[in-house]
Amino acid sequence: MTAMTFTDIPVSEIDLSDTGFRITGPHYDIEPLSASISRQGIVVAPLVLFKKDKYIVVSGFRRIEAARHAGLSRITCRAVPPEQQLDAALSAVTENAFSRELTASELIRATGLLLRFMDAKDIAKNAAAIFNRPLNRGYINTLACINAMPDAVLELLDQNKISIKACKNLVSMDADTQTAFLHLFSRIKVSSGIQTEIISWAKEICALEKISLAELIRESPLSTDAGRGPEVNVHRDMSALGKQFKAFLAQRRFPALTAAKDRARERINALGLDPGLQLSVPENFEGMVYAMQMEFKNVDEFRTRLNRLAELIDLPDFKDLVDNKI
Repeated sequence: MTAMTFTDIPVSEIDLSDTGFRITGPHYDIEPLSASISRQGIVVAPLVLFKKDKYIVVSGFRRIEAARHAGLSRITCRAVPPEQQLDAALSAVTENAFSRELTASELIRATGLLLRFMDAKDIAKNAAAIFNRPLNRGYINTLACINAMPDAVLELLDQNKISIKACKNLVSMDADTQTAFLHLFSRIKVSSGIQTEIISWAKEICALEKISLAELIRESPLSTDAGRGPEVNVHRDMSALGKQFKAFLAQRRFPALTAAKDRARERINALGLDPGLQLSVPENFEGMVYAMQMEFKNVDEFRTRLNRLAELIDLPDFKDLVDNKI
């Protein structure tokens, strides 16, 4: 980038609305950075590209926004001419990638930016020098597909409400289904593994029952019908909603298994176990091994637990449960 020059630029001539080179998310607090700039100035000059009668930001969106917030009228920037857009794009990525590990959303934005000037093969070949990590061609194409999904996917990734693994499961779906899943994950909070499970179960249910994902969600605990307005759901616990929705899908996809688990739970509750005893049935009833967890604080409590365990042997509910008569 030999044509780069350091230029003192009026802040008013820098267009922050043009985010074509941006790879960082928009969610951040500029107050601390603004205070630092007021005291120390900008330590690393932002990189801008001259375009017609204005400058667009390549790297340093937060620094420029914080400088504007601090009341600076002019700032020193590194400026490159418009014909060096490829070099500018590479700088936008490398300046972030070599200062810290890129987040999932940043990796996707960066890939989308570079694909405007390079093909996936060249990006993969030079990935270590660009991203500070190797990336194969197939993964780059997957990231490009995620980048082409509705804008909500990057917003959810920025907010850690969806995982890149879940996104990979959505890329082959139609736009309406993608949008429905993205809206779903904006309303619930579950782990990456559960997200993948939810996607798989929901797809299977929709295929078996020949209904859309939107219809399935309307029949779930997430529905805003039955007198619950949308504003009510906004304030509901997202983790609790996630558990409820997963349970709804499990019952819908595996009704016999869900019923068996419910019966087992009723039998265990009927045993009236002490608080220090916890009985677990085989996962999905696919094995034959039951587990009993025991907690105690002293020898007397240990003896009490053992006596209670001995009493279980003669209880019909315990015998039926262990003998799989549930």
